[in-house]
Amino acid sequence: MIMTIRRRRALQALGAAGTALSIPTIARAQEALDSLKILVGFPAGGSADVVSRQIADKLAPAYARSAIVDNRPGAAGRIAIDALKTSPPDGRTLLLTPASTVTVYPDIYRNLSYNPTTDLAPVSLAATFVHGIAVGPMVPAEVKTLAQFAAWCKANPDKASCGNPGEGSFPHFLTLVLAKALGAPIQPVPYRGGAPALADMLAGQLAALMLPDGSFLAYAKDNKIRVIATSGAARSPFYPDVATFAEQGVKELVVTEWFGLFAPAATPPAMIARTSDAIAKVLGTKEMAEAFAKFGMVPKACKPAELATMMKHEAATWGPIIRSTGFKPLE
Repeated sequence: MIMTIRRRRALQALGAAGTALSIPTIARAQEALDSLKILVGFPAGGSADVVSRQIADKLAPAYARSAIVDNRPGAAGRIAIDALKTSPPDGRTLLLTPASTVTVYPDIYRNLSYNPTTDLAPVSLAATFVHGIAVGPMVPAEVKTLAQFAAWCKANPDKASCGNPGEGSFPHFLTLVLAKALGAPIQPVPYRGGAPALADMLAGQLAALMLPDGSFLAYAKDNKIRVIATSGAARSPFYPDVATFAEQGVKELVVTEWFGLFAPAATPPAMIARTSDAIAKVLGTKEMAEAFAKFGMVPKACKPAELATMMKHEAATWGPIIRSTGFKPLE
């Protein structure tokens, strides 16, 4: 009996010591990281950059004592993804990128340097937005609908141009689908980003432009351009008087694009979950909703598994559409 009591007391003492040792370990696991870097594959000032900086600012200091955005522009966002692949999987490096780079790029580039499903670990959505088509001063003021724009394009085939932010972008393919649906000779014109395309449309050198609808907010408000359709399932809250593509008969163009956050593939699931939860808290604030609205976007978080499912679904949906346009993969 004495031996049993002693043994029991010894075990209790060890258990207490073990508990005491584990508490600091658990606490340390939840302490803020010393730093966080969010990779962005596009230049400063663009929508991806804006979203990432808003999130970085709010993740510090609770998630990481310091957080920065590291712009790695070039190769349509692929340089930043390659950088993420070689980053340590410790929660200190994330990537913010648009849906296209992780859903349709395998159908766009013949020799893609990464596999979206095996080289990246989904963490969370960051924001959603829809696309819109706007016409500029080259197009007569009475053109305010898709049908009217199609008629104008047929009457002026040499002027029937629609810019997009780059070959292989979602706006590029939306333009191809739109031209086919309207039976109009709309020629997609790729640019290196939305800003130069917008400048050309405002200058009367480009008839129309397909971009995220937030890109048009300031110019539409000043009546310098006219947004004639948006791609959401419902009307854009930023253009409540503008009918959607679907409402105007182009039911193929119901598209909501998004920005997502990713970690290196080998990042432990516990760290992925912790990061996802931290992002959800940041994105759920009224402050973020107001900040994103200025750029035509809506903050939206999700669980890692949900983002993985979205990627798979959109890749399966858009692959056949892209191939049906006759698009030839890029090098």
